[in-house]
Amino acid sequence: MQQLSLRDLLFAAINGAFIGILAPFIFANLTLTLPVPVVFFAPLLATLSALGVAFGYFLSRIRSFFFQLSKFGLVGVTNTVIDLGIYNLFIFMSDVSSGYLIAVFKSFAVMTAIINSYVWNKFWSFEKKDVANVGEEFTQFLLVSLTGLLLNVGITAFVVNIIGAPVGITEKAWANVGGLTASILVLTWNFVGYKFFVFKK
Repeated sequence: MQQLSLRDLLFAAINGAFIGILAPFIFANLTLTLPVPVVFFAPLLATLSALGVAFGYFLSRIRSFFFQLSKFGLVGVTNTVIDLGIYNLFIFMSDVSSGYLIAVFKSFAVMTAIINSYVWNKFWSFEKKDVANVGEEFTQFLLVSLTGLLLNVGITAFVVNIIGAPVGITEKAWANVGGLTASILVLTWNFVGYKFFVFKK
C-alpha cells in the first residue's frame, strides 16, 4: 500500500493554491461573492486540499484505490479550475463573452489544463515515473487530450453561440454554463483514456 508522504501533502497544497488563485475570476464573472476574503482563499483551499488527500489515504486502509482516487480527483478539480479560471480570466480582462474569441479563450485554457494534467497525473496520481517511453506516452496523452479539447471547445461554442443565453441569464454566466458543461462531459472521456490507454501499467 502506498504511504502518505510530506510530498503528497505539499503537492495537494500546491493544487489547492492553483484553485484558490484562479477561482476568483470565475466568481467575479458570475457576480458571486467568495465565501472568505480573497487573500485567505488560496491558503484555505491549499489546506483543505492537503486534508482531502490525507483523508483519501485514511480511506485507502479500507479500499486501496481511495488514495489514488483522492489525488486524481484533486488534479481533476485543479484542471477544471485552470480550464475555467483561465477562460474566465480572458473574459474578465477583455469583457468579451461570446463570438469567435470564446473558442480562442477556451482553446488556450484547455491546452494549459492538458499540460497541467499530464504532469500531475503522470508523476503524482498514477506515479508512472519512468521516462523511457515518454515520447510515445506523451503522444498517446496528446491524442486523448486533443480529442477531449475538440469536444470541449465544440461543446462550449455550441452552448454559448448556438443555443445562446436564455432570458434572465447574463452572457458571462451563460459562457460559464457552456464551459462547465463541456468540462463535465469530457471528464469521462479523459479519465478512461488516461487510465487505460496512456498510463496503463
